[in-house]
Amino acid sequence: MELQAALAEYERNGIAVFAISYDSVGTLGAFSDKYSIAYPLLADEGSVVIRRLGLLNEQLQEHHAFYGGSVRDDQLGVPYPGAFILDERGVVIQKRFEDSYRARETAVGILEGAFGMVSEVHGPEATAMHEGVTVRAYLDSPTYRSMQRLRLTVELRIADGLHVYGTPIPDGYVPLTMEVGPVDGMVIGDLEAPEPIPFTIPGLDEAFQVYEGSVKVALPLTFELATADQVLDVTVRYQVCSATDCRPPAALQLQLPVSVLNHVERPG
Repeated sequence: MELQAALAEYERNGIAVFAISYDSVGTLGAFSDKYSIAYPLLADEGSVVIRRLGLLNEQLQEHHAFYGGSVRDDQLGVPYPGAFILDERGVVIQKRFEDSYRARETAVGILEGAFGMVSEVHGPEATAMHEGVTVRAYLDSPTYRSMQRLRLTVELRIADGLHVYGTPIPDGYVPLTMEVGPVDGMVIGDLEAPEPIPFTIPGLDEAFQVYEGSVKVALPLTFELATADQVLDVTVRYQVCSATDCRPPAALQLQLPVSVLNHVERPG
């Protein structure tokens, strides 16, 4: 259903979407009719293709036991959740699959993280400004549920003639970093950032890596628990400099609300 909600964004970017499931044609047909699914749903009864692709979840029993449940007969044959990313020739260029049968990326997160596209639809956002730098932060979804991975994106617009530091960086300087206040059950992934550009200062032997103009970084947030609505406290730290001087390190704080969504119905 979430993918259906983001389908227009995929189509706007020229990306075709289809899904494969171990469910029967009848089950997928009923699901498609109920939720007005407008992309193809492929029924792989017996998980023949799922096995051939190496996607069969053979640890399903252990996963269910870990979460305090047991496996039903109609759940046998389930694949690991995830997506293949194909290019224009149909060649797989990326595989994005999860170890847990419960874990999921958002549809917008895949669009932006895998394809590098910019979605016009996303969750709440907040902005802040300080001495030549404008920061915009947003989530890829207004809701979260248990074991869902949201993507926190931060865009910096840096005034002409200024830069902020990336990594690696000499001691005594502050690189661009992002922090999120603790939330029970939330696991913070590694910062995703583009490569900075080399920068030298006449008279100094130190090597610097910097960002100029506009830069976008992202932080994966996996919610292992979904208990209540949350307000995420986001802190963006950086040091802005010009070719001749550096300003004191800055820390901009933003808040992003996200609502809990405890139940998502799927076929099967």
